[in-house]
Amino acid sequence: MTGTTMNRAPVLISTERVAPNARLAFWQTNVANLLTHLECSSALDEGFSGSITAHLSSPINLIEIVAASHTIARIKPKISQIGEEQVFVCIQVTGEAIVEQDNRRNVLRQGDITFLDTSKTFRAEFPEATSQLVLQIPRTLVRKQVGAIEHLTATIVTTDNPLCNMTRDFVNSLAQNFESFSADIAQRLTAQAIDMAMMAFMSRPEDKSTAAPTNTVTRAMLAYRGRAFIETNLRNHSLAPADVAEHLGISKRYLSSVFASDGQSVERYIWERRLARCARDLEDRGQVNRAIGDIASSWGFNNLTHFSQSFKMAFGKTPREFRKG
Repeated sequence: MTGTTMNRAPVLISTERVAPNARLAFWQTNVANLLTHLECSSALDEGFSGSITAHLSSPINLIEIVAASHTIARIKPKISQIGEEQVFVCIQVTGEAIVEQDNRRNVLRQGDITFLDTSKTFRAEFPEATSQLVLQIPRTLVRKQVGAIEHLTATIVTTDNPLCNMTRDFVNSLAQNFESFSADIAQRLTAQAIDMAMMAFMSRPEDKSTAAPTNTVTRAMLAYRGRAFIETNLRNHSLAPADVAEHLGISKRYLSSVFASDGQSVERYIWERRLARCARDLEDRGQVNRAIGDIASSWGFNNLTHFSQSFKMAFGKTPREFRKG
C-alpha cells in the first residue's frame, strides 16, 4: 500500500438487489444525495439498472457511473443549496451523452470529456447504456484555478486532442488503483487530474459557436496560463507579477486587469497559493518532523514571523496549531 494511512473504502451504490419497480426511485435518491441534488428519469422504468462507485477524497471526489439509458437534469439550486455548487468533469468511457448548458448542446462520444456547472441548470441525456468517470470538484476551487468558467460549460474535448487521451488514461488508472493510495497521495493525484483536465479544456481550438465573446476566452486563457506559471514557480522567492507578465508576453497592467476580472490581484493569488502549499505540507504526516520554518522557506516565505501571521489570518490557526489538527 502506497503512503502511510490507508485511504477509505469507496461508497458503492447499486440497483442490483433493489426490486425492479423501486430501482428508479432508489437511483434518483442516491444520485441526488451524491451529485448535488440532480434529478433523474428513465423511460425504462422497471428495466432500469445502474451502479456507482464513489472514491471520496476531500475536496475532490472521483465517481464511476454505469447505468442504463436515462436523463439527468439540474434545476435552479434552492436557497438552501447555495454554497454547495460543484463542477463535474465528465469522461465518457462507453456509450454517448447529449449535454446542454448555457445555450450549448453537444454530443459526448466515447473517450471525450465535458464540463458541467451545478450552479446553473443543465441537462444530460444518455440514450443507451453508458459508463462515465466523473471528477466532482467544488466550484470555488475551479474558479480559483482558471477564473471564469462560463465559456467551458457543455464544451467537449475530443479524443483527437492528446491531452484528452492523457487525462482519460490518468483518471481511469487512478480510479482502478484509488484505494491502494494513502489519503494524502490520493488528494494530490486527484488535484493533478484536475490540472490535466483544465489544461485539456484550455487547449481546445476556439469554438465559434460558443456564447462567450472572443475577448473573454482570450482573457480566460491568459488567466489560466498565468496561474499555471505561478504554480510552477511558487518556490522562487523572487516571483513577482512582472515575471508572470513577461512569461505571458503582456504588460503588468493588462495582467492585473486579467486577474481583477476574477476579483483578485496577482500578488494575493501568489500569497494564497504559497499558503495553501504550506498547509498541505503541514498536514502531510510524512513531513511531521520537518521544521515549520523550512516548509515556509521552501514555498517562498522569507520571514517566519510574517508567514505565521499570514497563515493564521488565512486558516484561523498558527502553523503549529494547524499541524496538531
